[in-house]
Amino acid sequence: MNQEARFSRMEPELRKANLIEATLTCLKRHGFQGASIRKISAEAGVSVGLISHHYSGKDELVAEAYMAITGRVMTLLRDAMEQAAPNARERLSAFFRGSFSAELLDPQLIDAWLAFWGAVKTAEAINKAHDHSYGEYRGILRKVLMELAQEEHWENFDADLASISLSALLDGLWLESGLNPGTFTPEQGIQICEAWVDGLQAGGRQRFCIQTSSC
Repeated sequence: MNQEARFSRMEPELRKANLIEATLTCLKRHGFQGASIRKISAEAGVSVGLISHHYSGKDELVAEAYMAITGRVMTLLRDAMEQAAPNARERLSAFFRGSFSAELLDPQLIDAWLAFWGAVKTAEAINKAHDHSYGEYRGILRKVLMELAQEEHWENFDADLASISLSALLDGLWLESGLNPGTFTPEQGIQICEAWVDGLQAGGRQRFCIQTSSC
């Protein structure tokens, strides 16, 4: 039985996983512009027609790969937080440890993510996938920051604005780590994020005050 026949008989989720892995490999090797459907089909060992049967084009396939990678990241971070002590500060620390774990600092993952980011403004399907994943990511941070504010009795704390700030810090550190791994260690990355929260607790939270007469 040839590769394509075996592919056709796979369970739908397995077929999808196979194509996503082939897509990620091509993104790493060729970047978004160079990762054509023909190259992805060759990597997966199937025909262009078979991919076209499942996806409208490269943008849709890359967007699905983006969502799959995002799902893996979110699962890892949520699992880390669930295993932490039942208070918001410890859950944030667990989030930071997960963010700088070997799984998330995998060069292949970072290469794929850079390709996704590079395509966000050129393809509507990928832009929508980015909006969804970024919203989910910020939502996790917003929730735990709001829980921290409630536990520490902070009034008028804008957890949404704080989550934008913290997610930008994490993205910047993660990107720098991928481009220049020698700049700082994972432990130092965690240290930087912990210092951000320390600053919040020491009074920096006032910078994230919802504008009311009491601010």
